[in-house]
Amino acid sequence: MLGIAKDLPATEMEALLLASYPADEEALRSLANRRALAVKEWFVDAGGIASERVFVVAAKLNGDGIADQGSPTRVDFAIR
Repeated sequence: MLGIAKDLPATEMEALLLASYPADEEALRSLANRRALAVKEWFVDAGGIASERVFVVAAKLNGDGIADQGSPTRVDFAIR
C-alpha cells in the first residue's frame, strides 16, 4: 500500500499494538480463566487425572500473596 511504512522499529510497533488492544481487568480475568480451564482439560484428558481431583480457583490479577516476590505472570499448582 502506498503511504504505509513497511518497517517500523520494534518499540514503535509494540506501542501501536498495545494502544490498539486495550486489556481491562475483565479481559485479563477471562484470559486467566480460559487458560486455567485448558490446563485442567489437559490434566484430565492427557494426564489421566480424574476430573473431580482437579480444581480451578479464582484468578489473581496481581502479585498479592506471592511470598518470593517473583513474577505475578505465572501459574501455581498445589497438591492437596
